[in-house]
Amino acid sequence: MSGPQRAIDLRSGLAIVAGSMLGIGIFLAPSQMAGAVTDPVVFFATWIGAAVVVLGGALAYSELGTRLPKAGGDYVFQRAALGPSVAFASGWALFAGIFSGSIATVALALCWWQLPTLTGLPLRDVVVALPLAGDITWAQLAASVLVLGLTGLNVAGVRPSVRAQQALTGIPLLVLFALAIYALFAVGVGELTVARPATAVPLTAGALATAYLATNFAFSGWNQVIYVAGEVADPERTIPRALLGGTAAVTALYLVLCAAFVAVLGMGGLADAGEAGSALARAIGGEQLFWTMNALIGLCLVATVNSSILGGARVGYAMGRDRAFLPAAGRLDARGSPTVALWLQGAWSVALILTNTVDTLLQAVSLTMVITGALSVVAYFVLRRRAPDGPGWRAWAHPWLPGLYLAVSLWVLYTEVAKALRDDAGAPLIGLAVLVAAYVGHRVWRATR
Repeated sequence: MSGPQRAIDLRSGLAIVAGSMLGIGIFLAPSQMAGAVTDPVVFFATWIGAAVVVLGGALAYSELGTRLPKAGGDYVFQRAALGPSVAFASGWALFAGIFSGSIATVALALCWWQLPTLTGLPLRDVVVALPLAGDITWAQLAASVLVLGLTGLNVAGVRPSVRAQQALTGIPLLVLFALAIYALFAVGVGELTVARPATAVPLTAGALATAYLATNFAFSGWNQVIYVAGEVADPERTIPRALLGGTAAVTALYLVLCAAFVAVLGMGGLADAGEAGSALARAIGGEQLFWTMNALIGLCLVATVNSSILGGARVGYAMGRDRAFLPAAGRLDARGSPTVALWLQGAWSVALILTNTVDTLLQAVSLTMVITGALSVVAYFVLRRRAPDGPGWRAWAHPWLPGLYLAVSLWVLYTEVAKALRDDAGAPLIGLAVLVAAYVGHRVWRATR
C-alpha cells in the first residue's frame, strides 16, 4: 500500500474549487434573488457582499489547510482544535449526509432535467414500482450509473479524476463567460431589447435574508480543495492560491453572468425565469443556444458530482484512520486511492437515489452544513491562538474577515432555525438533534473507555 500521491497541482486545485462552485446554483439563485429584491443595485450589492464573506472563509481555510495539509478537511481541523467528539459528529454529517446527499441530488438533477432536454429520452418514465422505495425512474437508474462510473474513475487514482475535473470545469467556464460578454455587447449595441423591469417592492430584512441565502447556495463548494489537502503538491503555496484564485474566478463569472441576466431579461423577467441560464440562452439565440446552455449546465453538474466524490471519500478515509468509521475505509490501495471509502460513499449515494430519500436527507443536514463551516473557522481561531507563529500560510485581515464569515454563519443559522420553527419544518431540526446526539454519544463513549 502506498501513501497519498501529491498529484494535485495549482491548475487541478483551481478546477476542483471552480468546478465545485459552478453548479446549478448560479442558474437558480438569480431568479430567487430577483423575486426578493427588485433594485439592481441591491441585487449586485448582495452578490458582492456574499463574495466578501466567502473570502473571509477562504482565508481561514487556506491557513487551516496549510497548517494541517491532510485528507479530511473540516474533520481534521476540528479534531486538532476542538477535540475528537466534535470532529466525530461533523465527520459523520459530512460523509453520510452532506457529501453523499449532494452527490445524489446533483446526479439526479442532471438526469431528470438536462439529459431529457439534450437527448429527448423519456428518462422521467417509471421503470418499476417497489413496495418500500416507491417508483423507480430511468432518471434514477441513469443517475446511479453516473455516480458509480465517476466513483470508478476516482478509484483509478487522483490523476485521472483531476484531469477529468479540469476538462469538465474549463470548458463551461470559458464558454459561459463568452456568452455573457456577447449578451452584454448585443444589448449595448441595441440588438436585444427584451429587458422587462420589475414592479418595485419594499426592501425588508426578510427580503435581504432571502437574497443572501440564495447567493450562499450559489457559492457553496468554494472550500472543496481542503478535503484533498493530503494529495496537494506544495500545499503551502497551492492551497491558498487554489482557494482564493478559484473563488475569485467564479465570482467574476457570476457577476458577469448576472449582469447579462439583468441586461437581457430585466429584473422582472429574471424573477419569472426560474432557471436563468436557459432563459438567457433562449433570449439571445433561440432553441439552438438553449440546447447549448443545457449542455454546459450538464458539464457543470458532472464536475460538481466528480469533485464531491473526490472530497467526500477523503472525509471517510480520515475517519477510518482514526477508527471513527470502518477501519477499512482508512486504507489506501496501491494507487493511493481510498478505495473502500469511495465505494461505500458511492453505494450510499445510490441508495439515496433509488429509495427517494435524498431530499429528506438534505433537508435534515441543511443546517449542519452551516454549523460545520462555522466550527472550522472556530478551529482556525483556536489554532491561531495556540500557535500564532505555527507552520503554514497566514490569513490576511485577521481577525476581521474570518470573523465576518463566522458572524454571518451564525446569523444564517439563527435565520434558518427561526424559519424552521415558524414553518414547523422538522427535518432541519432533527438533523441538528442528530448532530448533537452524535457529539454527546461520542463523549459518553470516550468517558467509559
